[in-house]
Amino acid sequence: MATIFRSEHVGSMVRPARLLDARDAFEAGKISREELTRVEDECILEALELQKQAGIGVFTDGELRRTSYTTDQYDAVEGFAEKYPVVENTKPDGTKVLVEMHTKPVVGKLRQVRRLAKHEADFMREHTPGPWKITMPTPIRALQPAGTPAPAPYGNWDEIQRDVVEIFKGEMVNLAKEGVPYLQLDRVPTGYLTTEGRDRIRATAGVDPEAQWLKEMALENECYDAARAASPNVILAMHYCRGNRVGFGGGVGGYDMIAESGFNGLHVDRFLLEFDTERAGGFEPLRHVPRGKVVMLGLVTTKSDQIETKDALLRRIDEASKYIPVEQLALGPQCGFQSAANRDGASMGIEQEKRKMELIAEVAREAWK
Repeated sequence: MATIFRSEHVGSMVRPARLLDARDAFEAGKISREELTRVEDECILEALELQKQAGIGVFTDGELRRTSYTTDQYDAVEGFAEKYPVVENTKPDGTKVLVEMHTKPVVGKLRQVRRLAKHEADFMREHTPGPWKITMPTPIRALQPAGTPAPAPYGNWDEIQRDVVEIFKGEMVNLAKEGVPYLQLDRVPTGYLTTEGRDRIRATAGVDPEAQWLKEMALENECYDAARAASPNVILAMHYCRGNRVGFGGGVGGYDMIAESGFNGLHVDRFLLEFDTERAGGFEPLRHVPRGKVVMLGLVTTKSDQIETKDALLRRIDEASKYIPVEQLALGPQCGFQSAANRDGASMGIEQEKRKMELIAEVAREAWK
């Protein structure tokens, strides 16, 4: 079993106001790229210090250089649309909101023009005060709607998917060779992996969801296996994401559909799973997690600034241990604290974020004495 970290967070952190101001100034042509990078560096060092003070087990740069968690692939690869699409979603209270989606459609031949995450890893290697990870979105692309032709020069979705996988596989191999200790992919197209999403995906994409899931998992395993071959000790993880933004559901229902095949078939050491609300179902699917793999229970919400109680978290860890040995568990939030650099994209301030990380670390110390 790989090194077990009992506390961590998914990756992204709340953006400081001065970082958002600097990004606006850069986009308006008022400051240079070098000036923006200087502010990013300063804010990342502050984020590392916050994580150190909180006592969290694994460090990230907070994804503070990114405009969204997907930014690196779009900055590093030609052939994607220039802007993120905007869709209308419904908030829990029934009001309509416009939400910027963070998956850009392919509009032409994909061509990598630079490394995806090397610049982030180089800074972390030099400055991190403890174990650290690099996060990237999964290479799995959103499914094409049924009847929608692939953009030239591609003949079908599979050709696009193959190019994306090769780019991500190459990046993960390079990062592993360069000594990145922990690589995490974030899988966002998860709506069809729930019971309620099956009929919808059959109708909109014309595919069988179970067969599609196995096909996509095989592609992800290509990336994981290549990274493992490059560095046998690298820790590999998958975060099954349902989103933390207002008006974004990300799939309602438990992990039942993917539990047996996914927990056993995906070649990772850790699964980061959402369990902060009822939309993710119960802990029963965890009985399928094999020995040697760890589940980070995402019990602390990033969708609200309300601070959970220690006793409630300990009770839920105990509930989960009825289905999986407690030594195979860890604790964290269900999603990132701010997955995009929108001014209204965070559900809390930096101080509340720190309090939640402190709580995660404190509960982990008590649960795994």
